[in-house]
Parts: sequence; C-alpha cells; structure tokens
Amino acid sequence: MKLNSKDEFDDSIELTKIAFMTAGFELGETKYYFIKWLYYFNVLWLYIDVFGEFSWLAEGVRMGKGLDELSMNTPCFAMCLLATAKILPFFFNEQIFKKAVQTLRSIHPDEGESEDVDRKIVIESQKILKLVNKFFFVATMGAIVLFCCEPITLMGYEYYNTGDVKLKFPFLVQYVLFDAYANITIWIFMYVHQIWSTVIVCVFLFAADTLFYAFCMFLRMHFRILGRQLENVVSPSPEETRKNMRKCVQKHQELIELVNLLEILYSKSTLFNIISGSILLCFDGFTIMVVQKTGTMLKFASFLLMSLTQVFLLCCFGDLLMSSSVQISEAVYSCRWYDAEPAIRSSVLIILIRSQKPCKVTACNFADLNLSAFTTILSRSYSCFALLKTMYG
Repeated sequence: MKLNSKDEFDDSIELTKIAFMTAGFELGETKYYFIKWLYYFNVLWLYIDVFGEFSWLAEGVRMGKGLDELSMNTPCFAMCLLATAKILPFFFNEQIFKKAVQTLRSIHPDEGESEDVDRKIVIESQKILKLVNKFFFVATMGAIVLFCCEPITLMGYEYYNTGDVKLKFPFLVQYVLFDAYANITIWIFMYVHQIWSTVIVCVFLFAADTLFYAFCMFLRMHFRILGRQLENVVSPSPEETRKNMRKCVQKHQELIELVNLLEILYSKSTLFNIISGSILLCFDGFTIMVVQKTGTMLKFASFLLMSLTQVFLLCCFGDLLMSSSVQISEAVYSCRWYDAEPAIRSSVLIILIRSQKPCKVTACNFADLNLSAFTTILSRSYSCFALLKTMYG
C-alpha cells in the first residue's frame, strides 16, 4: 500500500510521536486537550524525586560524605536536569515547535512526484532514521530496566545471604515531608513513583533527541535533492531555466528558515547538553571505577553507554546537517551556469556565496554541534575524570 507524503512522514517518526504524547505534547494539530495537563503532571511527578535527590545530596555534603558516595547521586541528578532542559524549549516555544514540524511535514516529497533518484534518497533517509530511533529505543528501555531492577536485585541477594532486607530505591533520595522507609506500603508506592520518574526522564530525552534526528535527516535529504535539482537547473529554454531557478531559490530559503527554527528550539538545550554530557560521562566513569559492587557497576555502565550514545548521535546528526548544506555550493557550481543568461548567473553566484556558510545548530553560539564538538566533550570529560581520580586517590 502506497502512503502519501504526510503519512509517510508520520510513519517515519512514529516512535517520536508516541514519546511526545507521553511527555505531554502533540506533533501536529491538537486533538486531545488534556495532553498539556499530562506535561504538568509529569514535571510535578518527576520533581518530587529531583528535590529528594537534591536533599540527599545536600545532607551528604553536610555530613561530610566522601566523593565516592556523593558521586553515586550526581549522574541521576544531572540526567533529570538534562531531560527537563531538553523538553522545556518545546513548552516555551510551542508555536515555533508546531510551525517547524508542520513545515517539515508539508514539504516532504510525495512518492508520485519524485524522480527515481530522489525517491532513493527519501527511502534511504527514512530507513536510517527508523533504524536509529529503534536502536535508541532499545538502549533506553535497557537503561530503564537495569536502573529500576538493580535495587530489587540487590535486596534479593542480601536476603538470600543474610536473611535481612534493607529497603532500597533506584534514586538516592531523602524526602523532606515524609520517611519513604517508614513501612512497606510507603516504600512500594515510592518505588513505583521512582520507576515512572525514570520513564519520564527517558521519554523527555527520547522525544527531544529523536525529533532532532528527524529534522537533521530530513533536512539533509532535502539538501541532497535540492543539490540534484541545482545541477540540472539550466535547460535549453531560458524560461524553463528561470522557472527552475525560482523553485530552487525558494526551496533553499525554506530549508534555511527551517534550520533557523531548529536553532531556536535546540540552541539552549544543546549548550546544557554539552556541559551536562561532560559531567555525566566523567561521573559515570568515576563511579564505575570506585564502586566495586556488580549491580551498581552495571547500572552506571548503562548510564555511561546511554550518555555516550546520546551525545554522539546529536553531534553526528548535527554534522550531517552541516555537511549537506555546504555541499549545495558544489552542486550549484556543477550546473551549466556558463550557458545561462546573466540574471541566472547572478542567482548562481548568490546561492554559491550563501551556501558557503553552513546551516547548523549551535550551543548558544558557543560551539557548533558536529563531530568536532563530540571530541571536545570526550576530552573535557576525561580531564575531569583524571582530576577526580587524583583527588580520590
């Protein structure tokens, strides 16, 4: 069964749509008016545990706990803040968010109108996007299961060996208003509470990141198709050439505008992501090194792998977007501009000059999101890790 362009686009981001729905947002027109209330509910639910984590951390500092103990809580706390930072721009820029998604959906190539070569580019882009989304989904589910099951596993192991049970939670928390360890009923409720908080964090991250992958992959697809059109922009008929050039210029401007909208949605969260990514990689590695408990090592190894994968994919897709936008200059230079009239040559020159400036997502203009940024994050994380190791040793 053949899908139209909008259905094909929606099918490519099906997991992203489900994640946004769970987070409290809709990709497209609003159908369920309770969705925004779901977002408020999720944030309130999550921050009960975040404040509990902060309280535990503050109490640990006050009591003079060691760096190895305090580092156990830092990755969880940082991950919760990162998830919030990733989802907030969609709340504060709701109209821009909807406009960007609707525009990307509206310009998605229709199967019946695409040439064979263009169609291959579309299919390839959709396959890569679906593959990455499924991989990220499996990695996220694995992290949730490992993180939430580790305390239960440890409790079972201790009971098997000693006959005693010491209640544990996925998060290291200290609730101000009540004692979560008071009785088994409260403990069970708060354990379930923390499981859903873990799901909320992962859903926020999955929704924001996979939408970014979709934008970068589809914009790369459009830049590649535009490049092919520019290579063949000059035709024997001057009128046909002018018509082709107008379409290409309009498409190029439309894609640049979409990248600008993407910058608004992701610029601030990208800066926070780069900073927190360095911290998470550092503290996850440090915790794995100093804690010799198998369950804890597995839990934080999953955190480390998830953080590393998340940062790498963001930088990788940002790099794909940049490189594809710059390749427009090669395409327009390859067209037979020398056979065209002076007005067309002027347009070619303008496109050539503009395409020298890459379309990109930045971290509030402090750094570009590309593979160079990824190597910088790894370098800074290792420097921080070496410092912590020296202090602990």
